[in-house]
Amino acid sequence: MAALALLVSGCGNDDDAGSDGLPTIMATTSIWADIVANVACDGRAEVITLIPPGGDPHAFQPSLQDRGRMESAVMVVANGLELEEGLEDTLEAVEEAGTPVFHMADHIDTIGFAPGMELEHEGEEEEEEEDEEEHHGGDDPHVWFDPIRVADALLPLSEALATQGGLDSGALSACVTKYRGELIALDDEIAGILAPLPQEKRLLLTNHDALGYFANRYEFELVGTVIPGGSSVGEANPAELQELVGLIDQTGVPAIFAESSHSSDDAEALARQAGVDVVVLDTGSLGPSGSGSDTYLGFMRSNAQKIADALG
Repeated sequence: MAALALLVSGCGNDDDAGSDGLPTIMATTSIWADIVANVACDGRAEVITLIPPGGDPHAFQPSLQDRGRMESAVMVVANGLELEEGLEDTLEAVEEAGTPVFHMADHIDTIGFAPGMELEHEGEEEEEEEDEEEHHGGDDPHVWFDPIRVADALLPLSEALATQGGLDSGALSACVTKYRGELIALDDEIAGILAPLPQEKRLLLTNHDALGYFANRYEFELVGTVIPGGSSVGEANPAELQELVGLIDQTGVPAIFAESSHSSDDAEALARQAGVDVVVLDTGSLGPSGSGSDTYLGFMRSNAQKIADALG
């Protein structure tokens, strides 16, 4: 599906040493690629993205060429917690072949889904208990929606980039200090954007349960999802959609938050029936170049502003 990996910083090829002899780090999503590029700041590594911007990490299926790109990198940075559902076997094979895979969620204080919104994978019910410790059970994988949790994961990421990616640890330390400060400032800015919203208006009805960390950080309530569960690859249930119409009427929620990386047809149909707006957020991917959400900082800032405008 992704015949060409997209560059986040610099230009180069697919070899473990990119242009100018820089080590190549591959990140599964454009969000993590931008974060990695800021930890390896000033072009200390060539950071490339596996899933194209606009792609859905839940639904992405890798090609053999994608696997080759991952194996030729000095290190792969993935989200983990089964966010990249179609990449699980490939990531395991790549790691077995000798390329280190760093799972960001393993270094973040995770939260569970709201009741009834757990990730559902066909055929996993019997294995759920024995896999709970290894896969954090039913924890929400959308960890990047809390900039402070991301900030707290920068140090272990930089340590892995030094020990497994061969980057200079002293230089990375300065990069982490700088970027951590930017993430803390971002958190303050988002809180300011959302400050005019009273608590009774902080209600989120979303396409799928992707905003749990955002809600946890900024004191929102998740009232429902168009697609049941924490994965966007599920399907909307007509009976449950009808229940959401009643929920919208009961709560007065003025908008449904759809996603740029997933079809909004069901959300649009529900909105028409309920008489509310549909607001499209970037969730699993950065926005296109020049969109204002083409960096992690811009992505978070843009989404917060859209939420504030829709609910205000």
